Amino acid sequence: MEIKFLYIILIEILERADHVQGMVFSFFDLSKTFIERIQSIVNYAFERLPYNVLNRLIIYMILVFFIALALLLPSILFSKLHLSYQKKKMELLHQKYSKLIVRFLIDDLSKKELADLKSIKSKFHRKILIAVLISIDTAESKQVSSEIRKLYLDMKLNEDSVRKLRKRWHHKIKGIRELSHMRVKSENKNIMEFLKRPNEILRIESQMGLIKLLPFVPFAFLDSQEKPFTIWEQINVFDLIRKKRIEIPEFHLWLDHWNDSVVMFCLDMIRVLKQREAAPKVMELLNHDNDLVKGKVIKTLIDLESKEAVVKLKELFLLEELPNQINIIRSIGKLGLESEMNFLVENINDEEFKIRMECCKSLVLVGEPGIVKLQSLSENGDEELNRIISHVLDPRI
Repeated sequence: MEIKFLYIILIEILERADHVQGMVFSFFDLSKTFIERIQSIVNYAFERLPYNVLNRLIIYMILVFFIALALLLPSILFSKLHLSYQKKKMELLHQKYSKLIVRFLIDDLSKKELADLKSIKSKFHRKILIAVLISIDTAESKQVSSEIRKLYLDMKLNEDSVRKLRKRWHHKIKGIRELSHMRVKSENKNIMEFLKRPNEILRIESQMGLIKLLPFVPFAFLDSQEKPFTIWEQINVFDLIRKKRIEIPEFHLWLDHWNDSVVMFCLDMIRVLKQREAAPKVMELLNHDNDLVKGKVIKTLIDLESKEAVVKLKELFLLEELPNQINIIRSIGKLGLESEMNFLVENINDEEFKIRMECCKSLVLVGEPGIVKLQSLSENGDEELNRIISHVLDPRI
């Protein structure tokens, strides 16, 4: 009986093989006919056109173009259909797993369903599962976050995230986001190594990730910041400070950093966050070698309303270059101290137009006494000074 059954199967296989063979031969015959037709068209064109290398080249180029078009159109269509199918599949799986995760959180998932969920091996499905877990975890409830993190680790999805750190930079970014969101600290050392990479986007994501992964020392990455700390990176870090409940450190701890961009970032943070206790440490940087850092120091001291800094700034005034001299005058003006009017008047007759202008503006900021002083100076002032005073006292400005 078994031999008869095997014999029937063998006959069926041979019949199907004959059918496939016939289809293959038909395809080759069709291809051969197509090539012969193309060849006949080319020969016809060559016979009708005068013999010319350029004519032949044009015909060959047209032929290549049409063949390329015939090959590309189906591939583009297939690609579009495939992407559409993938998108639809992802949406359906996202909905399916979202419902399962919600049921898991309300303890409505059976042991078999939970076991099936944890046994998923498909990379595609696991990638969607990670996205679902992160989207559900709003971080509003510590209990929900804890349950989601536990499921993430039980399913060993953290291993998928870790593997992404060994791939190309855009995969690394995904891995950092997933690990930092789930507070998996095993790869902190590797993430810190990314701070040395030339890729700015990767560095920013590494900084963001480390701030989340190191809640007690969120700005420890500054210690090993070797690359210039760009404005874009600084904005992203500050935005994270503003949105998240992160313990703000004493930024004066990094004012001795060898990387000037880190020092300037810390000065900005001290100024914005009004860390007045940092004023003595900030004052130590008034003799910094970098004029850009020195300019930040002056602005920071004035925004911290450090009266002690004013005396030091006046002492440094004559030793500084023009940009910092203007910064000093402008900064003293912001404080609006009547006691500093004499300093401003002393420099109002400087040869440099910009210094004269800033002195006049700063006197206006002092208030009524400063305005009265300007009006008295205009009586005996030179033509340029009178124009400046008229400008700064103009009510339309």
